[in-house]
Amino acid sequence: MKIIKKLNLLYIFITAICFAQEHKFLNYPKFDEADLKKTQSAIEKDAPAEILFNSVKYDIKGGKAEKTFYSKIKIYDKKRAENWLNIEIPVINDETLSDFELNIYNYQGDKVEKKTLNKKDQLKETLVKGVKYFKLAIPNVADGSVIVYSYKMSTGIFNLTYYLQYDIPVVYQEYNLEAPETITYFFNTAGNLIKPQHYVTTSEDRLRIGYNIYRLGYENMKSIQKENFVKNIDRYRSRIKPELKRYSFGYMVYETAESWNKVAERLNENESFGGFLKSDTKDNIPENIRTYYDPKERANKIFDFIKNNFKWNKQSGIIPSQSLKQMTKTKSGNAADINLLLISAFRSAGLEANPLLISTLDNGILNIVSPNINNLDFVIASVKIDKQFYLFDATSFNSKVNMLPERDWNDFGILIEKDKGTDLYFSNNSISKKELVIKADIDVQNSEIKGILTKKEIGLYAIDAYDSFDDNKDKYNQAFKTDYGVNIKDVESKLSSNGDFESKMNFSSANLMDVVGSKIILNPLLFLNIGNENFDQKEERKNQIDFISAFTREKKVEINIPDGYKVADLPKPKKISTDDKEISFSYNIELVNNKLIVISKVDVASQNYPKEYYPFFKQIWKIISDSENQVISLIKN
Repeated sequence: MKIIKKLNLLYIFITAICFAQEHKFLNYPKFDEADLKKTQSAIEKDAPAEILFNSVKYDIKGGKAEKTFYSKIKIYDKKRAENWLNIEIPVINDETLSDFELNIYNYQGDKVEKKTLNKKDQLKETLVKGVKYFKLAIPNVADGSVIVYSYKMSTGIFNLTYYLQYDIPVVYQEYNLEAPETITYFFNTAGNLIKPQHYVTTSEDRLRIGYNIYRLGYENMKSIQKENFVKNIDRYRSRIKPELKRYSFGYMVYETAESWNKVAERLNENESFGGFLKSDTKDNIPENIRTYYDPKERANKIFDFIKNNFKWNKQSGIIPSQSLKQMTKTKSGNAADINLLLISAFRSAGLEANPLLISTLDNGILNIVSPNINNLDFVIASVKIDKQFYLFDATSFNSKVNMLPERDWNDFGILIEKDKGTDLYFSNNSISKKELVIKADIDVQNSEIKGILTKKEIGLYAIDAYDSFDDNKDKYNQAFKTDYGVNIKDVESKLSSNGDFESKMNFSSANLMDVVGSKIILNPLLFLNIGNENFDQKEERKNQIDFISAFTREKKVEINIPDGYKVADLPKPKKISTDDKEISFSYNIELVNNKLIVISKVDVASQNYPKEYYPFFKQIWKIISDSENQVISLIKN
């Protein structure tokens, strides 16, 4: 793991480029039959759908924001527009949804048919990764449909972010913010900078209160290119993000910190955060662990104790949800509860431990030049021993020191040392490994191959695999059948003391070989030729290639040759690597004591690569595919 001080980032402010009084905002379009007649997008001819009109308005009133959203979508190809056949409205914390309405327009013969849903209770409430969503599968959608929906929501005044780019083009969209002059925002943009064609800023009086009004309009925006191996595509999507700088209401004044030091100072003074860290945890940790002579092993033993005795409730957060006394009773808590307890336990054992506040992958990349605590959603523990940093995250049972879950590896964090806040860059320098081993027999009489598959995962792969297994064992086990397309039974999974995670299972399939006369034709890798990464992007790569972890993947298959048969010809071995040895691949097949043994291995030496590396991956993965899809013939003696 590598940690260095990050000095600066490019920071862009929205500027007023155009003042267009003649342009009308919040002018929701009436239904136009011409939209139903459209057969393709003028922006991108092959687009499966496009947004004809999007409008969002935030009206700040009494410490709350009323969000009004209106959207009009055209479907061209239903099969390729799956993401737009459902409505998903995230509802966070104390947000409330109201005034929902959905209209679907289709041609029924020569007439326009309109179907309306306007009851909020028709939306299904569901929970995804700790976030509540209102969801609805849009009915009666066909090629050519026009979908119009709108809703209102009461939300907070902090997160007013709006994304401008989608996986389909946008004909027109607008962003409106209306805030009393007692609230000050500044606009922070990220991703691809796109300038508005229409921009208006003005002010007006409302019941003797001055209001600042911002309106931005955008036309004819192309879709954002979807790419594999990107930590979070949202970091590249253009967006509007008003960040709250100052808020005054009566005698109460809120101001965002002008530096991370100020953030650290406020957190240190906060009873829920600083007070929690000052709690005495000596009685919670066994003395033989707390006083262990070697500091590194002491830290590891305390870490293991916390993981074994306290469980994460899947809720993020940088502020504890309960006191230490309450937590010792519940034995569970959010990310701050768990990892601040860990930090307090480290400190009680004489270790130099501090919180590292981060933004997880799903939350988006942290803009470290904008000190805003609302952009942080997770806390992990940092311990400094002999001038070396060691990172811990006790929310994941199978994590290790400097071996964190995938969600944590999002480049930047803020180290809080009492009243000092330091921005850090940290990266995963460990290597993850996946080993797939098959031992198989050919049942000639029943034209079937059966055997045992063992899947062993190490490093980051083991952390994520065990977390999935721990969440839902049945779902984890059933996934093998879906992933490999064979009959799977008797799955046994276990976690080793060193953190490796292994699953062993029996398999059988009649689809892994073809019998042609007296000849048996099969791929010696059986079903392990599937499941590789895809490097088939035709468009020019836009973003860096990110795997989160360097990795090794090895596939080994041993097949007992049935009595009375022999191998006709063996494929030639293959070995290739880039000049800098960053990517390498080998394929070898041999016959040993009437047993066919094939090994396919790929090594990727770094966690990420510049986009210019994509052609190398594309070339080598083509060789991998060609090698792993070779077949052999078994013929009778």
